[in-house]
Amino acid sequence: MILAVGKFEGIHRGHRALLEEVVLRAKQKGLTSAVMVFEPHPITVLDDSNYKPLFTELERTHLLDECGLDYLFVCPFDENFAALSPSDFCEKLFVELNVREIVVGEDYRFGHKRKGTLDFMRDEASKYGSDVHVFRLMEDPRGGAISTSLIRTLLSANRLSEARELLGFPFFMMGTTAKGRQLGRTLGFPTLNIYPDDNKFLLADGVYATQVHIKGKCLQSITNIGLRPTVNASEIKRSVETHVLDMLGDDFKELYNEPIKVEFLSFIRPERRFDSLDDLKKQIQLDIELR
Repeated sequence: MILAVGKFEGIHRGHRALLEEVVLRAKQKGLTSAVMVFEPHPITVLDDSNYKPLFTELERTHLLDECGLDYLFVCPFDENFAALSPSDFCEKLFVELNVREIVVGEDYRFGHKRKGTLDFMRDEASKYGSDVHVFRLMEDPRGGAISTSLIRTLLSANRLSEARELLGFPFFMMGTTAKGRQLGRTLGFPTLNIYPDDNKFLLADGVYATQVHIKGKCLQSITNIGLRPTVNASEIKRSVETHVLDMLGDDFKELYNEPIKVEFLSFIRPERRFDSLDDLKKQIQLDIELR
């Protein structure tokens, strides 16, 4: 087996190039291809419990499924795993998993307090008749390597097209559609709502031009991210409310409780309060025209 190891938070163009290399090398050598990721994200265990990864485990699995790998290993990450020495970690890879080749980025460090170096991994691999292939990081056209941290910065600033260029796809979220307060229906703009996981990175509150993938279709839409009461009116929770263009209320009924993927294409405006429902209705119509 040839294995890629890393956090792989964004599955951006650089990550995908590395994973393509894994698949190619595995085919050339007649071996299986695989990737090992960690859940929860190591940063949430070691540095910041409030850190919100770009993608949930479901979304990351969705992205990795597109990469053509034979296997996905999701390794539970906790303080005990973080305390593994570099040699113990290598033993897990080369003995327990019988990995014949590891593919990692040129900045890869591992083991307790990131003490493990690539030279150390090469030495350990050679003891078990295995190899280490170091993949050169893909560069951002503006300079420097493509990184998840840069993509997070761009998304936080609503620079969605720049983030999309580095990701290789629009930023998105997945979930199951749910009913909200039905306010949109009374205004003539029914919505499909997602109540995201508390650990999911979200864009800033506001209105976005989007497209949704649902029941095998890709449909144009606008989406509002913001605070909305859930079924329990006393509970305030961020929601993602999507109005699919050119669909009537009765059409929406068939789309509740369905898996959905919402892709964010561009920012339209910040979220704001309105003095009346009529003002809100006029603004929604304007948002659709500006899309």
